[in-house]
Amino acid sequence: MPQEKDVPTVSPALEETRHVGADAAGAGAAEPPPAGERRVGPYLLMRELGHGGMGTVYLAVRADEHFHKRVAVKIVRGGGGSEAVVRYFKRERQILAGLDHPNIAKLLDGGTTDDGLPYFVMEYVEGQRIDAYCDERRLATVERLRLFQVVCAAVQYAHRNLIVHRDLKPGNIIVTPDGVPKLLDFGIATLLDSAAASAAAPTATALALTPEYASPEQARGEPITTASDVYSLGVILYELLTGQRPYRLKTRQPLEVLRAVCDQEPEKPSTAVGRMRVQAARGTETDAATPDTAVAVSATREGTPARLERKLRGDVDNILMMALRKEPPRRYTSVEAFSEDIRRYLEGLPVHARKATPAYRAGKFVRRHTAGVAAAAAVGVLLVGFTVAMAVQSARVARERDLAEKERTVAQQERATAQRERETAQRISAFLVDLFRISDPSQARGQTITAREILDRGTAKIRTELQDQPQVRATLMDTMGDVLASLGLYDRAIPLLEEALQARKAALGADHLDVAASLSHLATLRLDTGDYVGAETLHREALAIRRKRLGNEHPDVAASLDSLAGAVHEKGDYAAAEGFYREALVMRRKLLGNDHPDVARTLNNLSTVLFGNGDYAGAESLQREALALKRKLLGNEHPHVANGLNNLAALLRAKGDYAGAEALHREVVALQRKLVGDEHPRMAMSLASYADTLCRDKKPAEAEPLAREALAIFRKALPKGHPYIAETESVLGGCLALSGRYPEAEALLLRSYPVLTVKGTFEGREALERIVRLYEGWGKPGKAAPYRAKLAAASGKS
Repeated sequence: MPQEKDVPTVSPALEETRHVGADAAGAGAAEPPPAGERRVGPYLLMRELGHGGMGTVYLAVRADEHFHKRVAVKIVRGGGGSEAVVRYFKRERQILAGLDHPNIAKLLDGGTTDDGLPYFVMEYVEGQRIDAYCDERRLATVERLRLFQVVCAAVQYAHRNLIVHRDLKPGNIIVTPDGVPKLLDFGIATLLDSAAASAAAPTATALALTPEYASPEQARGEPITTASDVYSLGVILYELLTGQRPYRLKTRQPLEVLRAVCDQEPEKPSTAVGRMRVQAARGTETDAATPDTAVAVSATREGTPARLERKLRGDVDNILMMALRKEPPRRYTSVEAFSEDIRRYLEGLPVHARKATPAYRAGKFVRRHTAGVAAAAAVGVLLVGFTVAMAVQSARVARERDLAEKERTVAQQERATAQRERETAQRISAFLVDLFRISDPSQARGQTITAREILDRGTAKIRTELQDQPQVRATLMDTMGDVLASLGLYDRAIPLLEEALQARKAALGADHLDVAASLSHLATLRLDTGDYVGAETLHREALAIRRKRLGNEHPDVAASLDSLAGAVHEKGDYAAAEGFYREALVMRRKLLGNDHPDVARTLNNLSTVLFGNGDYAGAESLQREALALKRKLLGNEHPHVANGLNNLAALLRAKGDYAGAEALHREVVALQRKLVGDEHPRMAMSLASYADTLCRDKKPAEAEPLAREALAIFRKALPKGHPYIAETESVLGGCLALSGRYPEAEALLLRSYPVLTVKGTFEGREALERIVRLYEGWGKPGKAAPYRAKLAAASGKS
């Protein structure tokens, strides 16, 4: 079962006072070339402006017979640098070469030094960091927002050129004395259309990351999109407006910062300023995260703390909280949308980050047109009597007319829908009757026809027939794909479900409920094959469609919430999974009652989250409730009952009740052989779990054949590298170690461990425990030591 991911430890970036952006990849490289009389091509280096792990930036002048010009020269650090650093350096140079924007520092030249070090020449930007610039000039909130909009335009330009900056922070935004912001330092930028960039070694970019401005997905090492830059811009704007960052921290340790970024909800800007105001009034010191007093902060913005708090409350709060949402899909869709909401705020228009209630929109209108509204109100008083009388009469007539029209329209739609459904049912019925004729003795001619052969024939017929009936064809594809997936035939199910999804989108539109059903089926299959990110994306899309079409309380919405929880659960996000499961459980109990199979399913799933978090008592209580409900509603021989028994056995194993767990495992394996056969992935899961219990009970001879059988099934049914394969290899390795077959056990355990650490901390800890036991039993304490240290760290020990 998955566990919550560890937050990676990332070294803080170098915060430098500089004129142009130097890399911030950390220290440790060789010394940079000295300035003074040294030349690089036609440029004379004058002095160092800043440096980091990837490069050193110098103030230089072009001093040849052509002209004299002050520039910034950036040279890769070290004696040629590591291959990764040089690659990133050259990539930054290439990125800058493709950018031409007045608010992005321009690339002017480039080449290689006499020592063979790559360098490039940039526009020399003299000025201040954006936060220092704003504070020194005491810019008001509105002025800061307008300056920030210019920065947004530069970032959006980079995004349109398929470049994500990934290291946006005040130190990388320099404002000239004329008030022109310039965006710097594309050293760890990502090219969205470059496979090479996405596959680049993470070490350099991780070291260059600035934790305080990193997005949650950056902190977790997940794929980066333009939404990550939206988040970083949100942190910058928060700091510009409030004088502090969004998170309350006791220290500036990188690990604490990153945990806050991933898990802590930021304060609203007005709340943060109000807290500082209260602290200042009481004469208490501010938090370590907010060293400036409320008076000092507001003096450089709106004059007084109370005035600044009022300025930020409402629309500004909502704009920033939307930009700082943890989940990328819930943020602004682009930097342009972020900037557009700021423009709407500045112009007194309703912002998209706030629900557009009639009262809110009316208030905005009145504030924009105060004089006109007052005059209109005076005239309105004279007309109100006449208007009210006429309005009442007109409204009554209009209501009666509209009601009659709506009744006619609804009746027509219902007749058309019923006719389409009759035609579709007739076509599907005819298709199925023809399909099952294969089992007729006159057709089979004495041969035994299996269900899979019928499915194979059906798949072939769908692909060659029904071309003129796309909706019927899509429905049959979706149904057939779902059946193949339930049989564990994933490689044959995927193309059918994908084709059904595209056919439904083309025929019905992207937000049709049938499209949501196809998305959900395909997402479940992606989850079964280990594509957790793809499964989450598809489930979120299905949930959005269902909420739009069905509202926030509907059985299908609850089903999407439960399925989405399963996807984020497998990714290791236990907090999000628990939240989605609990929302689905409340909705299902309200809509379906307590005695319903779907309620039992969500109880079971919520139990697995609590189990992974170590809450065995809570997990067991939910699992027993779910199992009792399944037996009552579904009988004793049902796949869901088998799953519940298997989960309960795992709970007993975790508590050390091996005898009780083994009795349940024997019941599960017998039931699965009867229900799904010997080659289904569910059979393999039950066998692997049984083998794990036997190993923990020091019965390796009994466990080994079960683990090998499970491994053979998984390898046949699932793609290479699937976490279930790695988990089973780890269980088998533990069994072999108990039997004293150390070399074979070592190979399995070391091969499976990296996959399990990626999947989650729960599986990672179990894999580490088996490796430590292996080396201790083998008499190799030196090899066990580093894994024991990792296990202690993963368990939260010092």
